[in-house]
Amino acid sequence: MKGFLFDLDGTLVDTAIDMIGTLKLLAAENGIDINPDYNEYKELITFGSRAIVESIFGHLDDHSIKNLQQRYLSIYQQNLTVGSCLFEGIEEVIMQLDEASVPWGIVTNKPDYLARPLIETLPQLKHCKILVGGDSTSHSKPHPAPVLHAIKALNIKPELSWYIGDAESDIMAANSSKMNSAIALWGYLSAKDRPELWKANRSLIKTKDILSL
Repeated sequence: MKGFLFDLDGTLVDTAIDMIGTLKLLAAENGIDINPDYNEYKELITFGSRAIVESIFGHLDDHSIKNLQQRYLSIYQQNLTVGSCLFEGIEEVIMQLDEASVPWGIVTNKPDYLARPLIETLPQLKHCKILVGGDSTSHSKPHPAPVLHAIKALNIKPELSWYIGDAESDIMAANSSKMNSAIALWGYLSAKDRPELWKANRSLIKTKDILSL
């Protein structure tokens, strides 16, 4: 059976506005006034909360960074859905998959305790068959373990199915799992990224291109 797996941040949901807003709140708590630019800081999201925190506070000692990272995640947990929304066209894509009874799921490096409540506030994603968070298996992407877990849960054939994501780690995980891989070029890629070198099967310019897979 053919199925689809999706990354979350930067692929299905534009979470950058809330993650950047959280950074601004954390900075203010520490007496730093910033007005982060969406386009500049969204590129950090792929690299996780530590990279986001270090963008403001620099490379402090490990203990200090971990404390700031935990505080960032605590603030973010309270602001998960202030401005986050589906990327344009994703609702139509999901609707067509659901109408065709094509199974689909989400494999993200976002911790389950943050990913699950976010998804639950988006009714368009209610038919998601499996959510694999960054802490749901013993490894996170680019390791294939979370993708393999989702493949098994959905009972889909990887050689017929697609994983779609906006980071090289997504493509690596998909390729290692023998899935077809596609790059979501509308996501959080940076100017330094070289997606043409990621060895994906397809590069998708618009969300509706998913329906051609």
